[in-house]
Amino acid sequence: MKWVLTFALLFPVFWKFTTAENTLSENSFIFKVEAPLQYQVIQREDQNYGWVDVQVSTPETPLSEIQLEHRLVLNGKNRSWEKLSGEWKNQNLLSRLTVPDGGWYGLEIREAGNPDNRSQVVQFGVGEIFLVAGQSNSGNYGEKKQATQTGLVSAFDFENKMWQLAVDPQPGAGGRGGSIMPLFGDALSKKLNLPIGIIAYGQGGTSVREWLPQGSKFPNPPTVENKVRKIKDGEWESLGKIYPGFIERMKAFGKNGFRAVLWHQGESDANQKDPTRTLSGPLYEKYLTQLIVKTRADLEWDVPWFVAQATYHVPGDEADPNIRKAQASLWKNGVALEGPDTDQLKGKLRERDGQGVHFSGPGLEAHADAWFDKVSPWLKQKTKQAKYKFSFGAIADCQYCSGPNRGSRHYASSAKKLHQCVQELNSHDLEFVIHLGDFIDRDYDSFDKVLPIYQSLKMPAYHALGNHDFDVADKWKSKVPERMGMKSKYYDFKVEGWRFIVLDGNDVSFHAYPKDSLEYQKAGVYYRENKISSPKWNGAVGGKQVAWMRKILETAEAKGEKVILYCHFPVYPADPHNLWNAKEVVSILEEFSCVKAYINGHNHKGKYGQKDGIHYLTLKGMVETEDNAYSIISVHQDELKVKGYGREADRVLQIR
Repeated sequence: MKWVLTFALLFPVFWKFTTAENTLSENSFIFKVEAPLQYQVIQREDQNYGWVDVQVSTPETPLSEIQLEHRLVLNGKNRSWEKLSGEWKNQNLLSRLTVPDGGWYGLEIREAGNPDNRSQVVQFGVGEIFLVAGQSNSGNYGEKKQATQTGLVSAFDFENKMWQLAVDPQPGAGGRGGSIMPLFGDALSKKLNLPIGIIAYGQGGTSVREWLPQGSKFPNPPTVENKVRKIKDGEWESLGKIYPGFIERMKAFGKNGFRAVLWHQGESDANQKDPTRTLSGPLYEKYLTQLIVKTRADLEWDVPWFVAQATYHVPGDEADPNIRKAQASLWKNGVALEGPDTDQLKGKLRERDGQGVHFSGPGLEAHADAWFDKVSPWLKQKTKQAKYKFSFGAIADCQYCSGPNRGSRHYASSAKKLHQCVQELNSHDLEFVIHLGDFIDRDYDSFDKVLPIYQSLKMPAYHALGNHDFDVADKWKSKVPERMGMKSKYYDFKVEGWRFIVLDGNDVSFHAYPKDSLEYQKAGVYYRENKISSPKWNGAVGGKQVAWMRKILETAEAKGEKVILYCHFPVYPADPHNLWNAKEVVSILEEFSCVKAYINGHNHKGKYGQKDGIHYLTLKGMVETEDNAYSIISVHQDELKVKGYGREADRVLQIR
C-alpha cells in the first residue's frame, strides 16, 4: 500500500518532468554524466548564476584527444552546442560551467565531430538550497504527507548521494509522516521561479544538548539519555551522535554551497515533566550559540542560521517563556536571524484534532507559510544588497621553467596549466586578469614559452613582479619588466570606481639587481640597518614607492574610490614570506578606509587574514602539484567573491 501512495503523490509531477528523458537504454551511451546529478540543485550566486561542476566518464581510451561538446535545454528550447573545456583524469573529464539561475535544465554531452557518441540527458537546476534541522517538527512527523506540486523542489539523500523530487518522507530526517519541506519549497519556487533544494536532518525528540559536538559539557541531562552520558553528579556530556552527520551534510556542499540553516527546535528543552531535565533559558542560548559558532568554524564560512520560536507541547502547555526569550536573544545579539513563532500555531493546526505536538495537514501548510514569510524578504534583500559590479581573474606563481620537478613543484607542467587557465578565463566576461609574480622560475628564455600563452587572453592582462622573475643572468635583470610588457615596475589603474594598485616588492632586494650594482649594495645596507630576520629572497617596497602609494591612496579616498592592492609578497598575517617592511605597509593601509583588500602570491600554500576591515589574501601557487590553481574574483557592492579553480578555495570577503 505504501508504494501505491507514493506513486499517487509523485505521478503528476513525475510525468511532467520525464518528457526530456532518454529514449535509449543507458548502455547505448558512450559518455556518462557523473555530475551534476539528476535533479541536483546548485546554489546560485547573488548575481543570479551558478557554477556547475561537470564530470563526464567513459570506458573508451585513449581520452586525451577527445574533444567534447555540451548543450543545455530549458523549457523545451535547445541551446547551441558549445565546446566543453576541461581536463581528462582517469577516464573522467572535469569541467565547470557558468549557468544562469533557473531549471530544470537538461544537460547533454557529445563528441565533437561524432554526434552519435553522446551521453544521457541529466536534469539539474540553479536555485536556492536550505538545510532544515532541529527536532520532530523539522522532520517527517506531520499528520499528512506532502509532495512538491511545482516539480521544482528537490531533496538531497546524503546517504545514497542522490537527489530526488521532494515527496515525504524526506531523506535524512526522522519520522515517516509529512513535513513542511515540499510546501515551503513550492512557495519559494513560485516566488522566485527557481528550483529549491532541501537538505533534511530533523531528529525527533532531541534537546539542543544532544546536537552539541562530542565532549560538550552541561549540568543536567535531557529527558532521553541515549545520546548523552553522565560524568559525575551535576556534569553530563554529549556523545556527539548527531553533530557529525549534521556537519558532514553541510560540508558536502562546500563553502557558500547552500543558503541557510532553518532551525526549529526547543520543545525537548522546555517545560519537561521532570523539571530537572528542563534547560534554563541562559543555558539554551549558550548551547545553541555554541552549536552555531562551531558549525561556522568547521565550515570556514559564516553560514546564516534562522532560529524559530518553538516550545509548544499540548493544549495547556503552549509556551516556555524562558526558552522563547533565549531564542529571541539569538536574533537580537546577531548570532542568528529571526525565524517564525510556531507556538502561535494551535488548535486544528496540530495533530489529533488539536491535541498533539505535531502539525496536522493544515498546520503543515501554516508552518511552511510562516517560514516563507521570514525567509523570502531576507532573501530578496540579500540579493539586492549584493549588487554585482564586475569580475577579474587572478593567478599566482606560474613559475615555469623546463627543469625537472623539485618536491611538489612541477615547473614544466605550468605551461599546460596556464594554457588551461587562459582557456577558462577567456570563456568569462572579465575586466582584466593579473598574474601576481613569479611568472617564471628561472632562465630568461623561460619567458618565451609562457608569455605567448598569457598574451592570448582576450582582456587586459597585468603583471606584478616576483623574486623568481629576476632569477636570470645579471645582464638580463634590467630587461625583465620590459620583456613582460610592463611600462613601470609599479603602477595603478581604475575600473568602475575601483582603484587597483600594483606594488613592486622587489624595489629593495638582492635578486632584482646585478651583484655589482649600487642597488644591490643598498639592499645590503637596508637589510643590516633594519635588522631584517626575514629571508633574503624577500624584498621591500622602497621609500619613493611608499610615497607614491600614499599619494594614490589619498586621491582615491578623496574621490570615494575603493581600493585593492596587488603585490607578489604578503604583508599579513605574520609569515616568513612577508615583505621586509610589511608592518610599515600595513600601517599605511590602515589609515585609509578606501582600502578593501590586499591580494598576493609567493606563499604557494595560500593564506588569509583580516585586520581592521582589510582582507589579506594569499593565492595558492599554480606551480604546486599537477593540479591547477587560479581564481575568478567578482566584485559586488558589499563583498568580494572568490571562485577558486583546482586547489584554490572559494570564499566570500565582506566589504566594510
